[in-house]
Amino acid sequence: LLEICALSDTLILDEDGVYDPAHFNDRLLLGLKGTMSEAELHVMRARLRGGILNKARRGELRCRLPVGLVYDGARVVLDPDTQVQESVRLLFQTFARIGTASATVKYFRQQGLLFPTRVAAGARKGELSWVPLSVSRAADALHNPWYAGAYVYGRSRWRKQADGHMRHEPLPKAEWHALIKDAHPGYISWEEHERIEQRLKESAKALGLERR
Repeated sequence: LLEICALSDTLILDEDGVYDPAHFNDRLLLGLKGTMSEAELHVMRARLRGGILNKARRGELRCRLPVGLVYDGARVVLDPDTQVQESVRLLFQTFARIGTASATVKYFRQQGLLFPTRVAAGARKGELSWVPLSVSRAADALHNPWYAGAYVYGRSRWRKQADGHMRHEPLPKAEWHALIKDAHPGYISWEEHERIEQRLKESAKALGLERR
């Protein structure tokens, strides 16, 4: 931008004065100011990020909740819609009885059962919708520690792949930014959540699709 301004005889103005980027001294001063501004922005971003993480570690940062859980003021509670509650409970009960996510989905489809979800974007954002249960949706719910009454933040990250595309990948528990057990009502216990994680891990290993 400074080079274009110099070539076009354009002056640059800020609260301290007027600069001609075609002149060496002015160009040097503008460069120093730009470097200082970048450093200030970096510090500001770091402070904002630190504030977000500190709030999350206290369990005070509002997060997008999985279906079946809602905010009541600052508290996380079970969705007051009993049909939603029963659908979520049935998912965990069926998995406990059958043992695999794919078989759980098959049972839902055989029974003609739909599963609730919240519209993520658009004009209907936040509205409740009932859709056929898919394997990916079932697996996401079964893996989700929020259903075990835990407050969690930073369970995944974006990583750049060899092909240049960004991929969302889960993180191991040791790398989660925040984990507070028994932070709110849940549909299963933490012990049950860990048993489900182990069963899912064994199923994924058998299929060659291990998840951390």
